[in-house]
Amino acid sequence: MHQMQETPDDREFPTPQHGTKVNPIAIGLTFAMVIFAVVIGLTGPRLRERQGTTQQDLPIGDLATIAAMHELRATTDIAEGRDREAALAKLPELIREALGARGTRVTASSVASTTTVAGATDPTPAPDLSPAGWFADDARNVELAPGVLGTMVLYRNHETNAILSVIMLPDDGRTVRFDGFGQAIPIAPGDEWLQVLAADESGNARTAYALSDGRILWLALGNGKPAVARIAKLLK
Repeated sequence: MHQMQETPDDREFPTPQHGTKVNPIAIGLTFAMVIFAVVIGLTGPRLRERQGTTQQDLPIGDLATIAAMHELRATTDIAEGRDREAALAKLPELIREALGARGTRVTASSVASTTTVAGATDPTPAPDLSPAGWFADDARNVELAPGVLGTMVLYRNHETNAILSVIMLPDDGRTVRFDGFGQAIPIAPGDEWLQVLAADESGNARTAYALSDGRILWLALGNGKPAVARIAKLLK
């Protein structure tokens, strides 16, 4: 007897008895990721507007490192016979060039009210560090970043012959420091920053200190935290 063969369409398939199970944890994670993406999309642009882009930020550590390089060059120039008195005589002009209107008003505690530089009749706007044994020895303008000019004043201790530098920069709110998580934190008026820089070719590691007063960013370079801490008191 001829038997009929089953075709694929004639086969019977078991009917699913249970629906597909849905994992509630997976659903919860999916919703959480969607909400997180929405929040980042809404707040991200505002954070960038508030903190600025990385191109606009000026990391204080980078500024201090470049300043230390300029300081080393300045000491070399002094050793080669640079006319320091002539440089100091131009200090008010240097400050006007670097700071503009910000350099016309400095805090009373930072002004040498009775000390003149190189015979100048007007008080110098450079910090008076003589109470700590430091006296102005040279001055120049230095570029610490593209378009960022500062006035550097080198001080000498007549007893130890050591050098200390103070740089005055216009404080336009772009200078930042980094916290333990690598987040850029703007240096606000009244904020202070202290760090030991990497050693230079001669093995000398300078200590850098920065202070913002809202108009001027003061950056000091010296040997060791104790010496810089004494100078910091005179800059406040």
